[in-house]
Amino acid sequence: MAKKKETVFGLMDIPLSCSVFLEPALNKYVRSISPLSRETKGFVHEWNKALIDILKTSRYRANLGDIGNKIIAGTLKSESFSTKCVEAAKSVPLHSLHYAIRFSESVEFLVNKIKNNHEIKFVDFGCGFSPLAPIIQSEYKISDIYCIDDKPEIVEVYSLASEKVSGRSPKYISWDKAKEMATSKDLNTIVAMGVLPYINLDEQIAILKFINAHFPNFMVEIKYNNNEEKVGENVFDLKCLQKLRMSVEHTNTLETTMIQNSLRYLHRFLCAMPGKKYFLENDRSLFLSR
Repeated sequence: MAKKKETVFGLMDIPLSCSVFLEPALNKYVRSISPLSRETKGFVHEWNKALIDILKTSRYRANLGDIGNKIIAGTLKSESFSTKCVEAAKSVPLHSLHYAIRFSESVEFLVNKIKNNHEIKFVDFGCGFSPLAPIIQSEYKISDIYCIDDKPEIVEVYSLASEKVSGRSPKYISWDKAKEMATSKDLNTIVAMGVLPYINLDEQIAILKFINAHFPNFMVEIKYNNNEEKVGENVFDLKCLQKLRMSVEHTNTLETTMIQNSLRYLHRFLCAMPGKKYFLENDRSLFLSR
């Protein structure tokens, strides 16, 4: 029997899939996620068109692996490709629901801060190809918008897509620069979705302590598993989470909002997929916010 060919992942495969499958997921799971404006959904659509247009060129396609190339080829062949994947492709419905909840919760968090007359100076930490920052910049005319990503190739494509859709791009900074700006009050709001679980636990804890001490407004995602025997790499277990809560200020705020956000997340997920217990049985997302 011939050996099954292993899937080769490129640098941009996961960021591309997160963005392309987000759009149909926002429609499929509309009753299970935070409401989004027509303008936001329209921006996501134009953003994905811009991404595909940029990444189909030979210059950037070199950064795509098997999954990324399949997405590009399928999308160019049929406008319904991403929708069909979210409906039926292996694991895509599950993950795209997570993208939709994560994205809609982030938008709602930022919009509520803006509506409550907060003058936000915002950074998206680990932005990948998420259109979150340019959407907030474009719809709410906020100039102090920044992004952090350590892959220059992703930064280049992201900036091109943003310029193509909205005529400008958020500024890119390093985490060290973000810390400097937050300390001097030039940043006051941070969203970090899908990035901390790629960082080792000790560094995650250091980042969370800094965010809690220096950012008045934050929404961050960590991974948690209460089964010590099954906890994955870079995932918090109960002991580690308790240690974190004991080590930072605003303990009650962190603890209570973690519970509230997590219950809301699980409720939304289980309403959309009542037969799936994935995020109860394995590593699952916890959102911390203030």
